[in-house]
Amino acid sequence: AIDLQLTMEEIAEGTTKKVKVRGLKVCEACDGSGSRDGRTEVCPQCSGAGEVQQVSESFFGRVVNVTTCRYCGGDGRVVKDPCPTCRGEGVVRGEKTISIKVPPGVASGNYLKLRGQGNAAPRGDRPGDIVVNFQELPHELFIRHGDDVICELEISYPHAVLGAAVEVPTLNGVVRLTIPPGTPPGKLFRLRGKGISHLNSPGRGDQLVRVTIYVPRKVSASERKLLEELDSAATGGDSSRHPQFRKVKDIIS
Repeated sequence: AIDLQLTMEEIAEGTTKKVKVRGLKVCEACDGSGSRDGRTEVCPQCSGAGEVQQVSESFFGRVVNVTTCRYCGGDGRVVKDPCPTCRGEGVVRGEKTISIKVPPGVASGNYLKLRGQGNAAPRGDRPGDIVVNFQELPHELFIRHGDDVICELEISYPHAVLGAAVEVPTLNGVVRLTIPPGTPPGKLFRLRGKGISHLNSPGRGDQLVRVTIYVPRKVSASERKLLEELDSAATGGDSSRHPQFRKVKDIIS
């Protein structure tokens, strides 16, 4: 099995990854036959059947037990002059590069089976498979929710009050988003079709942009004066009017 790590951008659009794997591959010296000269002979133990019968007598009568021939390993043929490279096995250990086509929309826990891409089998038998387990890497900006992605956009207080046009990153580029005047913190904007492509179906999810307001921890003297003037204008000079509370039933209704 292979654990394949993918970025959210790769998952959103799909990608092709080239991966080096180690395992058994066909011996090039004998082309997988296991024989120095490429010839094999009928197994003298099982006469080419690949299995042998063992007959025994018991209280209940004669019992016939059929087992795989140990001499030829069930192949029915044996190598008289083994290949010196693979010692008659037809396979050697090595490394190869495989191409993995990742469909868009996969998630951690999904897997893909590559048939015939695994270990080579001795003397030309069917090769094994490779199971690719997908692992989604965390993103520094986005959180995935199904095929939607969520990000936070920090704007200034003046932009929240007056409105602004800002640039917002997406999984496939930057777009402009219009912030209307009077936007409160926590407001969600939906960018349709900017999420992750659906797995095995057309269409894609959306991007949700959650607005937060930037609050500086320190301000200069001139900035403090401007903020105090703004606060005074908003409260009419009466600081007791500034805090406002809403009933819980109004918040959750």
